[in-house]
Amino acid sequence: MKPASMPRLLRYVLAPVIGLMVTLVFFTMTSLYQQTLQEQQRAVQIERLAEIRANIEGAFNGAINLTAGLIAFVSSTGVISQDFFAQISHELIQQNSLIRNITLAPGNVIRYVYPLEGNEAALGLDLLNHPTQGEATRQMLTSGKPILAGPYELAQGGVAVIHRVPIYLDSDTADPVYWGMMSTPIDFSRILELSGLLNPALGLEIALRSREGTGAEGIVFYGDPALFEMSGVFNSYISVLNGKWEMAALPDRHQPQSGNGLVWTARGIGGMFGLLTTFMIWQLMRMNERLHASQAQYRQLAQHDTLTGLPNRIVLYDRFEQAVARAERHHDPLVLLYMDLDGFKYINDLHGHQAGDIALAELAQRFRRVVRGSDSVIRIGGDEFIILLENVTNIDAVLSVTDKILNCVADPIEFESQQFKLGISIGIACFPQDGLTLDQLMTSGDHAMYAAKAAGKNRINWASDPSHLFSKN
Repeated sequence: MKPASMPRLLRYVLAPVIGLMVTLVFFTMTSLYQQTLQEQQRAVQIERLAEIRANIEGAFNGAINLTAGLIAFVSSTGVISQDFFAQISHELIQQNSLIRNITLAPGNVIRYVYPLEGNEAALGLDLLNHPTQGEATRQMLTSGKPILAGPYELAQGGVAVIHRVPIYLDSDTADPVYWGMMSTPIDFSRILELSGLLNPALGLEIALRSREGTGAEGIVFYGDPALFEMSGVFNSYISVLNGKWEMAALPDRHQPQSGNGLVWTARGIGGMFGLLTTFMIWQLMRMNERLHASQAQYRQLAQHDTLTGLPNRIVLYDRFEQAVARAERHHDPLVLLYMDLDGFKYINDLHGHQAGDIALAELAQRFRRVVRGSDSVIRIGGDEFIILLENVTNIDAVLSVTDKILNCVADPIEFESQQFKLGISIGIACFPQDGLTLDQLMTSGDHAMYAAKAAGKNRINWASDPSHLFSKN
């Protein structure tokens, strides 16, 4: 080969190679940028989905737990007058607007319903042999446990999930005596609205399936059934009493994907301007930092109550497991205080929800100040709080904390140059005496708290005699 031909060959080979390398660098960087952007969008969408799931579960739990006192009364007495039933039902529905009505069905036939107006046709209904609700009733009887059935379209309008609870009479015999059931329709459309699922700005297409809590084996009752078969779909599960609902979500196909125009613009000019590489690296690093910051922010939002800044129910389960491990290791009791404000609804009605929010935020700070750093203050929803007390060796230590809580709540709260006062009822449950799991302790504490309210409010009530537990330490 002639020497003169070498530069020409080098020009023909080296120039396209360098140009190709620059182009490949830009295509690689823009691809990474696009991937980072998609990961960020996916992280945001997953957090939004988790928030929706937590909101739906929280709404169900709030409506379900509210009727525990009514069930306990019927179970212990076996009888209830129409007037007393109407009085209790009215108070429960006032506390939770998601409950459409409350029915009692001795022997599976509806004999009590509140409110009666608009629900007259339900009286005398045989739920066991009902053409649409009989299957759920038989499922409840077979399992002997509460179930959520539906959602169903109601004759009086709207869509509801039916919460059914079998009621067994308190008996000394080995076999429980079945009395009948309690049934409460929970407003399904309202739950979807409160959860944020119906928010047009959500940017997600969502579908739900399973009528009777059978997960992927159920049928689609909300959204497009095709979502469950699409690739790239996010799947999450909502825990209900007797199983799970599967939730499928996909970025809204009708909304343009952000970032695609920038990517193609960068690729177009990347072949001509190599300096754009520096900008793309800087942009990638910036987007990566934003991604990590967004993930940390969403983790914070997912684990803490935005109004009070207190940890929420998700954190409560984790802290309880850690506290149980320490309690068992040191052979110390673990005490759960289940607290519900007295007079909070009146403050909301009289002064508005802004006053209620200020009261909740102020009381959250007061609770933090009166407990030790090793104790956990949790807001579980509405005006209900839980405090976990560790390293308590005697009853006086518990009473010292509850006295401080009662006193700090009694102090006036200021709102727009006005002052108002609240009270608080506290149910006290001890591990392991009143329950081995968090759900068992919360149920015991909830019952004790309602007993405190029934005894006159603004006081404490133990779930069981604590002297046996503390005498061992």
